[in-house]
Amino acid sequence: MTKANLNLKVPASTANLGCGFDSIGMALNKFLYLKIELSSSSRWHFKHEGANLQNLPTDESHYIYQIAQSVAQKYQVKLPALNVQMYSEIPMARGLGSSASALVAGLYIANYFGDIELSKYELLQLATEFEGHPDNVAPTIYGGLVVGYHDYDNNQTDIAHIEVPDVDFIITVPRYELETEKSRSVLPETISHKDAVKYSAISNTMISALIQHNYELAGKMMEKDGLHEPYRQHLIRDFDDVKRIAQHHGAYATVLSGAGPTMMTMIKKENSGALVRALRKEIQQCHSELITVNKVGVEISANHYF
Repeated sequence: MTKANLNLKVPASTANLGCGFDSIGMALNKFLYLKIELSSSSRWHFKHEGANLQNLPTDESHYIYQIAQSVAQKYQVKLPALNVQMYSEIPMARGLGSSASALVAGLYIANYFGDIELSKYELLQLATEFEGHPDNVAPTIYGGLVVGYHDYDNNQTDIAHIEVPDVDFIITVPRYELETEKSRSVLPETISHKDAVKYSAISNTMISALIQHNYELAGKMMEKDGLHEPYRQHLIRDFDDVKRIAQHHGAYATVLSGAGPTMMTMIKKENSGALVRALRKEIQQCHSELITVNKVGVEISANHYF
């Protein structure tokens, strides 16, 4: 059966949430929009709109094509040639899951045009197999706040959902990029057993506090991460100033989003507007804004988004 055109709306995400390195992530209401149509030629072609997708390839070297073809090969199906039009609200290399959104889009394209009938669970397994960890891809697919673990030995991912916190979130996005590879390179290869116990306890307490809606305790734990943030802070020159201003406005916590350089602040709803305005005034080399949590994940529609 010939498939009709496909429209996708794929959310951004914040990962490594607090002390949840490679395991805790949350979907955000910024989106990668894709309009996919059958091509009259024998080759795929990509068209990009907007500032966030500049300098990406337009041919079959595109990341989304590579992902889609890998899935097609795995399930022994042949995909038709496609024209893919894209627009993104998600800045690249800023710690907001732009690559995870593209990865998930590639999976959905292969599933739809290959008529594979993958379940969300299977899409998650594939996404984590490509990504290596679930903290970006799981919330991108499912929406909301998700905790996950990828078992490398069995190549299996398990996740659990947490109710979205009843707070406001602010993202502060620097104008400069920070490639994940660079931010990964500063991390230690090993830590001591004593530190592993310590940071496991901190993470467990943070999750429990979030479940109980105890945001003071959750925020306290979020700022005690020792697995990635202390090693990456020096790469983000505005981090200390953003954290200081946020604390002055009574924020629960300010942490790195993903590998950075974006910073995310969790704060009471009644204080969020004043903090955004203060950050915009004092940290002019970054863009600060209120961001809401996406609760539904990927959306498929027959309607054109642009």
